[in-house]
Amino acid sequence: MLPTHKQKALAALKRLNGLSAKLQQMLEDDAYCPRVLEIALAMKGHIEHIQAQVLESHLHTCAPKHLASSKSRDGFIRELLTVIGLSKR
Repeated sequence: MLPTHKQKALAALKRLNGLSAKLQQMLEDDAYCPRVLEIALAMKGHIEHIQAQVLESHLHTCAPKHLASSKSRDGFIRELLTVIGLSKR
């Protein structure tokens, strides 16, 4: 993984961990529902940011060698379509 993408993904993961603990506490304390949803949506945003960093790094580092070879090109494209399809669920 490219160092800049890795740093960004790890930073988002650290924020996500903090939000996870906060969300758990809010649920245990029966916090006001819209506030709970705000935290959950913030977590979703951090997850999407991590996904974007990993995918972008993958496209920069792995895609060129897979797309250059006709042998691995189709498998690589199928793999990407599968992963992108999973992210839409």
